[in-house]
Amino acid sequence: MLPLLAADLDMAARVLLARPKGDWFSTARHLLVTARWADRHRRRTGRLHPRFGSGSVMAAAPEFGLAPLPDHATPAFCEALAVFCLIASEPTGQRGLSSLRKLPICAMNSPKVRPAMAKLKTKIAKVDPVWDRIRTEARDAIGDEPLMGAMLHQGILHHASFERALAYRISMKLASDEMSEQILREIADGAFSEHPVLAEAARADLVAVLDRDPACHRLIQPLLFFKGYQAVQAYRLAHWLWQEGRRDFAYFIQMRVSEVFGIDIHPAARIGKGIMIDHAHSIVIGETAVVGDNVSMLHSVTLGGTGKEDEDRHPKIGNGVLIGAGAKVLGNIKIGDNSRIAAGSVVLHDVPCCKTVAGVPARIVGDAGCDQPSVVMDQILHDDEG
Repeated sequence: MLPLLAADLDMAARVLLARPKGDWFSTARHLLVTARWADRHRRRTGRLHPRFGSGSVMAAAPEFGLAPLPDHATPAFCEALAVFCLIASEPTGQRGLSSLRKLPICAMNSPKVRPAMAKLKTKIAKVDPVWDRIRTEARDAIGDEPLMGAMLHQGILHHASFERALAYRISMKLASDEMSEQILREIADGAFSEHPVLAEAARADLVAVLDRDPACHRLIQPLLFFKGYQAVQAYRLAHWLWQEGRRDFAYFIQMRVSEVFGIDIHPAARIGKGIMIDHAHSIVIGETAVVGDNVSMLHSVTLGGTGKEDEDRHPKIGNGVLIGAGAKVLGNIKIGDNSRIAAGSVVLHDVPCCKTVAGVPARIVGDAGCDQPSVVMDQILHDDEG
């Protein structure tokens, strides 16, 4: 099964909230087993499972039925999340289940349960399944193609952590005669050390690409070869510099990302986690744009402004949105959660949640067609949509 990330936990909690509390433990176990089974299918066949996706909990969850988007501060959401974490904390989801199943939900913070949650936190702190898998894939790749051994050793196996490998990759791609690889690497290492959220977002983006891009079969592919993933991580470094007040250095990284990858993201823009930019040519994201979590977009997308006023002038993209190739979203407008924007559309007005818009100018042509369009990646307008 793919590593559990924040988006997986959110989706798992929504699955449990859609069912009676008495079924939560069995449902959590079933969800985990299904995700593991889908992952084995992908590894064995090289293709995503037609119903359950790549093997992540987030991909399998919609098939179980989802509660509406919850308020993460509610006791019900926290209880559902605690149940899933308890089941996921055991290697097979089985050990200790018989005793935990007897506990009432209100006892999740009891002395009997707290040690299990502490154990889970300890495991998360000591184990990095994403990095372990990347290193395994790198060793396998060397066996398949020995001529790439030097590159894979320098880029992955030589490093002690995912953060160090990512800092190395960013610095190698953005170095120039004006700015050495060593300086860029020191900046990136410092950013990952001081702001761990950067690495968390990078891991979420990595798994999102593997989950949603059918051309991606290994975690090392985005890290080494996909410019969309690399450009987003370089943007995250520039955004950190911007927030630290080091704006000239942030502008320099923006310039190099544009020159190297053909992607222009202003360092002041705010972008969430679990982002997948497929093909990633000619992406433009403006200064005051906001992009939520678990968003997918294809090449030639513009999140641009209108006019030249120095104010909040760019789009606000909600969570779970799918933006098709060549779409232009212009002005300080809001795109609701879990919406779809069809390829080539020009969006000039707000879009409600869970809707599909298409055309020039874009208009609503139907519902989004599923609960998580950015994960399913279905871009077809069906018969009942326009």
